[in-house]
Amino acid sequence: MFFNYHVKKLINLLSEDEIKKIHEATLTVMEENGILIQDEESLKLLSDAGCEVNFKKMVAKFPSSLIEDALKKCPSEFTMHARSSKYDLKFNSNSVYFAACGGMEILDFDTGKRRQGTTQDAKKAVILCDALENIARTTPGVGRLVDVPGEVELETLTAISLRNSEKITAVNSMGDSAEWGVKMAKAVGTDILVGGSSASPLGWSKSQIEAIKLATRENLPVYLQSMASPGGVAPATLAGSIVIMNTEILGLTVLTELLRPGTGVMYSCFNMPMDMRVGTLAGGSIEFGMLTAVSAQLARFYGMASIIYQPQTDSKLLDEQTGYEKGMQWILAGMSGINLMCGAGVVDGQTLWSNAQLVIDSEMAGMVGRLIEGIEVTEDTLALDVISKVGHFPNNYLGQKHTRDWWKREQYQPLLPSREIYGQWVKMGSKGILERARGKVRELLKEHKPVPLPREVDRELDALLKAAGRAHGLD
Repeated sequence: MFFNYHVKKLINLLSEDEIKKIHEATLTVMEENGILIQDEESLKLLSDAGCEVNFKKMVAKFPSSLIEDALKKCPSEFTMHARSSKYDLKFNSNSVYFAACGGMEILDFDTGKRRQGTTQDAKKAVILCDALENIARTTPGVGRLVDVPGEVELETLTAISLRNSEKITAVNSMGDSAEWGVKMAKAVGTDILVGGSSASPLGWSKSQIEAIKLATRENLPVYLQSMASPGGVAPATLAGSIVIMNTEILGLTVLTELLRPGTGVMYSCFNMPMDMRVGTLAGGSIEFGMLTAVSAQLARFYGMASIIYQPQTDSKLLDEQTGYEKGMQWILAGMSGINLMCGAGVVDGQTLWSNAQLVIDSEMAGMVGRLIEGIEVTEDTLALDVISKVGHFPNNYLGQKHTRDWWKREQYQPLLPSREIYGQWVKMGSKGILERARGKVRELLKEHKPVPLPREVDRELDALLKAAGRAHGLD
């Protein structure tokens, strides 16, 4: 079972008046500038619904009435159903889940060097995600496999996730991999996360729109992700980049609700600022965290769910930079009420996966979860009767039943931190956090046994993988 946290008190970076200004600016851009929609079928649908469409330029301009109508159809609550119901994800205004992400390479567990991943690496990553209580969505960790033909890498990764965990997983929206992933998920009997990413500024490519069409046909919720990087493909000001983000997401929300009214939409910010000093994206920046916090606020304003692929770090190592960048983004996103935070296990942006970092991130997620749950103030927790009973110094509370009943419930119990006195820590091997995390990885991989698929379902996955290979011309 994993933990489903609830935010007791949300933080808002913008005032209600500022949110309304963002909304009004968005409506102006949508009506006057419009959005590039690189799909003729979608343009025709938008035109029939009342948009002003330039079919030659593939740009649709949206009337505010159509936007308001779409938002009314967008549900404020929905559930993603997992292979086992105990892992269902129920999205509402204050539910918070923590999840893993994935990189293109893997940080080798034994050598500490970067290398490309294998199917065995992917399987280990999924098993760890399945074992960790704070991880609500699995990932195979890597996006490339050296021991599988490139034509079916993504389909193979989806199959590995479905075989080795009962938790929800996601499918990549590249080529026809989403179509095969959805077929596999249906065979297993689980929902799968499907989404699309914008072509910023103010655009959506055909391939990403096709993924959204697929999800609506299959009665699946979708996430709509803006890639409006401040200073790159959006204004350098955070407010201006928020307008671009909001325009892109609301535009595809309209299309999504036209395709299938009542589809659950997850608002997703991936607006990493550009660091002009070095010409790269600043994934670990506090500004990226601030933008995601505002995305949670906008999602609530529109009655949507929210998802981010964060926290991130720009560090290339598992070091202090990784700790403070990811830690600050975990806290900010959690207290802002992001529903699903997919950032555990990765460093160096989204390029590198580490099993040890996954375990460390799970610990940070648990601490953030404890923070956002807040402090319970009741007759029992105020403990007036116990205070009266214990009285004054030198008495203490160690022997009280109230202490035995409450200390584990009040304190998050981490797996990794050192809390022993120095001498005891030395006797235990003087291990730092990374060494302890690696030990926990070995323990989980040795002891955790995922629930296997029924044999006939496993054979069906094999058949779908072979069919995908034949569709790509493989023998």
